[in-house]
Amino acid sequence: MHGGSDRAGSPGTFAPDDVGTVEAGLDNGSLRYDGLFWRRLAYRGATDGPEWWKRTSPAIVAAILFVLVRRNRRGIVANLRRIESARGPLAARLSGLKTFVEFAYCLSETLEHASPSARQMHVEAPSEIQRADLLPPGRGVVVLTSHFGTWEIAARLMQRFGRRVNVVMARESNPTVEEFQSALRERNGLRVIHSDSSPFASLNMLQALRRGEVVAIQIDRSAPGQVTRAIDFFGAPAHFQYGPFALARLADVPLWPVFAARLGVRRYRIMPEPLRMIPRDASEEQVLGVMRDVVRSFEDHVRAYPHQWFQFAPFWDTAEER
Repeated sequence: MHGGSDRAGSPGTFAPDDVGTVEAGLDNGSLRYDGLFWRRLAYRGATDGPEWWKRTSPAIVAAILFVLVRRNRRGIVANLRRIESARGPLAARLSGLKTFVEFAYCLSETLEHASPSARQMHVEAPSEIQRADLLPPGRGVVVLTSHFGTWEIAARLMQRFGRRVNVVMARESNPTVEEFQSALRERNGLRVIHSDSSPFASLNMLQALRRGEVVAIQIDRSAPGQVTRAIDFFGAPAHFQYGPFALARLADVPLWPVFAARLGVRRYRIMPEPLRMIPRDASEEQVLGVMRDVVRSFEDHVRAYPHQWFQFAPFWDTAEER
């Protein structure tokens, strides 16, 4: 809630320059591996395919991409070596493959869930999330998510509070899928605000919050020009989005970190954190204190589910990760 995109985008599409020679013979649009043709094919397989296909094909496709998409493979392996520490090269690669597979299943089940004929999805959530008074009446809320598990499942959960849900993200890295992906999200009641569309994107977010709506933003990937702060993450500084925290302070609304992990076939766990407030007169250090607190809790979730953090580029700006 894809502040970043995919580029920071839908749960984790790959960057457009990552395939190398794999794209030979294909055009630069719908037939590219992240293009509309393949996205529609994935949607058809996820919604209309037999159950055996839904259970097996994501792992096969993920293994093929793991071999072919070298740059993303290197990025995810570098990140996992820091997260899981003291793993050898072979173990790190196997761990990276598992992440590709988890991503494929999350994407497939997200596409299936967007279909009117989708099978039931089982979502575990703590009882307190059912309380009608959990969110302050008449005020919006900034929901913080990440490229972790299936963030769209967490976004849809917000609809049970009877509020319009806005997800903030940059445009898709392949423009041929933009309309298709946005239509799927809006069919499920999610309104997309493009963070890179115009200088007025922040104003649109602020107005939504003042109407008492939910604005969901991902913290772990940023588009060019967006403001970040270096926060300690698994023992080294990493850049997280500053914008959601500044937005909540300006609008005088709470921040609510909410993450969703995949437990198995069509089974997810919602992991909400306590609401945080940043006073309007808060100092920079106070804002950073809230950021550090959120990042610490996010680190705990990544440590518990390391193969569900879909960060396909080196996240730490160190020589080793580069």
